[in-house]
Amino acid sequence: MKKLLCLFSALVLLFSCAAAGCDKSGSPEAGTPEQTSPDVPDTPDTPDVPDEPDTPDTPDTPDEGGDDVERVPRELPADFKYGVKTEQYSVYLKDSDVELYGKLYLPKAEGKFPLVVCSHGFNGHYSDFERECTRFAERGYVAYGFDFAGASVGCRSTGRTSLEMTIFTMISDLEGVIDDLSKFPEVDKTQVFLFGGSQGGLVSALTAAKRKDTVAGLAMYFPAINIPDDWRRTFPDASAIPETYEPYNWGLTLGRDYFLSIHDFDPFEVIGDFKKDTLILWGTADAIVPRSYMTRAVETYEHAELVELAGEGHGFSPEGVTKALPEILEYLESHTFEPI
Repeated sequence: MKKLLCLFSALVLLFSCAAAGCDKSGSPEAGTPEQTSPDVPDTPDTPDVPDEPDTPDTPDTPDEGGDDVERVPRELPADFKYGVKTEQYSVYLKDSDVELYGKLYLPKAEGKFPLVVCSHGFNGHYSDFERECTRFAERGYVAYGFDFAGASVGCRSTGRTSLEMTIFTMISDLEGVIDDLSKFPEVDKTQVFLFGGSQGGLVSALTAAKRKDTVAGLAMYFPAINIPDDWRRTFPDASAIPETYEPYNWGLTLGRDYFLSIHDFDPFEVIGDFKKDTLILWGTADAIVPRSYMTRAVETYEHAELVELAGEGHGFSPEGVTKALPEILEYLESHTFEPI
């Protein structure tokens, strides 16, 4: 009986251990607490980086004198006159030995003013348009008259002789003047006007076509657009052009290049490239430039006006200039704006 009780007790104990997890098959030992890893705290969210503010648009810089710039017309009282100061000023052509002698006419005032460059005719002089230049300055323009190098007997410009002078060297001279004077602090380079008479009118017309984007306007006295035709009639065969020739017996001897360079040249194929308003003044008694050339010029330009002065010849009289000046000033002032 005791043996049965002992056997029964042993069985009870065995089943109790099994129930308590005392098996050694990989479970933790009895009495050893289960090791658990502590909870790892969540990594805090990275704060949002604020968006960079948009870079403000940079306003467009208007081009000086560009089509997208709204210009304000300049207005002066009809009887207003600036005081005028004058000074001798020479232009030195870039990459050349040419020095152009001339005279500046400036308003006695602070600020920027439009520029009018005046070009004399055949065998002319820088002072030929002194009356016009003075009036231009009185009305608020910087004006400049100069001697084309080699283009006259009394020429005070240097670096080129009359034997080397051509219509095309004169164009180079005028371009050099424009480039030089446009740098003046007193000059509004967006308002450059060309004015010339006779051969200087032809040179101004050809230069305006070449500089059509920078020349604001063109006014001319009796422009000698007929010069190439006239010399083709004199020398129909280019091979017969002499090495030197003195036209009109004025003492100005020209070289062969003057005539050869225009022998096959037609100004009407060029001048119409200038699309802006153009003013031509011509005298009905002009014996040098036929009226047909003036009417053809008006037809060639997109916007041109011909003003005829009754009884005036090739070279206006003082009375003719008195009539012409208001026409030129009206043209200039109707195309002049406040500086940018």
